[in-house]
Amino acid sequence: MISLKSKLLNATLAATFAVPLATAGIFTSTGSAQAVTLNGSIGINGTSLVPNDGINPATTSIKFVDVDGVSTYGDFAAFSPNLNSGISINTLNLTKIANQGSNRATYSTGIYTPFINFGVRTLDSTNALLTFDLDDSVVTRTRFSNTNISDVLLDGITGKFNFNGQTIGTGFLNASVSGNSSTYQLTLEAVSVPEPTTMLGLGLVGAGMIMSRRRKSVVQ
Repeated sequence: MISLKSKLLNATLAATFAVPLATAGIFTSTGSAQAVTLNGSIGINGTSLVPNDGINPATTSIKFVDVDGVSTYGDFAAFSPNLNSGISINTLNLTKIANQGSNRATYSTGIYTPFINFGVRTLDSTNALLTFDLDDSVVTRTRFSNTNISDVLLDGITGKFNFNGQTIGTGFLNASVSGNSSTYQLTLEAVSVPEPTTMLGLGLVGAGMIMSRRRKSVVQ
């Protein structure tokens, strides 16, 4: 009986190790490109246009006319040439999800690939296109009827920074725009995605825990 359990254990362990080893094969093929990481933040300001299209319209938009200024922190400051020019932001088209009151509603941003185009930049001796792709997120729009001004709060929007065809960081975007023509302020915070070796290590740790549990089971 013990011999049978031992054979079953060996077969199970072989299958268990096959998962992280296969994972290693997947990640090592992209390891060199994935080595670039991104941490820090970038602030972008310029002129935005919010249309005067009434209270809680079914669809609306925000047009980012230009980029007047940029401030960089962390890894963003390491890009060469610097990020003070050559940035374009796509018009954000919003679709209403639900009314939140007589003059307030929530809207879906949809997915944008890319939302912000930073142009070709240099990071860690690699020249490549840097973009920020927007996830489908929710924003709140408020219309002040007495002034015909619409305020849009871009809070909690998420996305991904892509460089050289690889996702090198996840991002969070916060901003506030109001009026038919006003100055917008966008702040993007970047956090690096786990590197392949980290993912492989987590897989090996998980396999080791399974081995330990199964050995105890056989002994019992």
